[in-house]
Amino acid sequence: MTSHASFRPAWQDHVADALDLVMPVWCAGCDAPGRPLCEACRTEISRPARRESRGLEVWSAARYEGATARAVRALKEDGRTGLVRPLGALLTQLIRTAGWSDVALVPVPSSRAAMRRRGYAVPELLARRCDAPVARLLRARGRVADQRLLGRSDRQRNVAGSFVARPGTGSVVIIDDVMTTGATLREAQRTLTAAGLRVTGAAVLADTPLQIFPGVHE
Repeated sequence: MTSHASFRPAWQDHVADALDLVMPVWCAGCDAPGRPLCEACRTEISRPARRESRGLEVWSAARYEGATARAVRALKEDGRTGLVRPLGALLTQLIRTAGWSDVALVPVPSSRAAMRRRGYAVPELLARRCDAPVARLLRARGRVADQRLLGRSDRQRNVAGSFVARPGTGSVVIIDDVMTTGATLREAQRTLTAAGLRVTGAAVLADTPLQIFPGVHE
């Protein structure tokens, strides 16, 4: 995969240097000063992989560990929305690698609790940084428990019926930040398919190590 740095215009680095003089920033991955995500951490994060989640093709930019996990947590929990630009660029390249550049992106909607806590929807922010059309075809409904507190079998039951889709036609790609068991992505796929759309696949920033251990099944 081509390094993300080759797609970063030089003027963006000059602007970042100027801003750092008046508004210092540091790398979310390693705390190095000067960038929301330094060159070394961007390189570490850029490890694309293709997965299958019960028939759904899923591309992830990296494992959810190390610099990747720190950067995602900083975006989701610490309000560091400046990370949307470099992380969105990684997703853009991932979508190109998968051959989905001309397919509309459908971000997974955040729960009401997450929106109240953060004030923004991470998947939508990321999708809007990708070089592809974005379609807000899904919305959340009802209340779901925090997926982080649930086991594998409980996650699928927890998200069942948690989305509503606008009827439509054509092909779409689902966008989310992190995949663990794939339960949320599969429920989004089921809902969109029932509404008449064809789900080509899904793209996420990271999948958890659980997803890639040999012998571990969903």
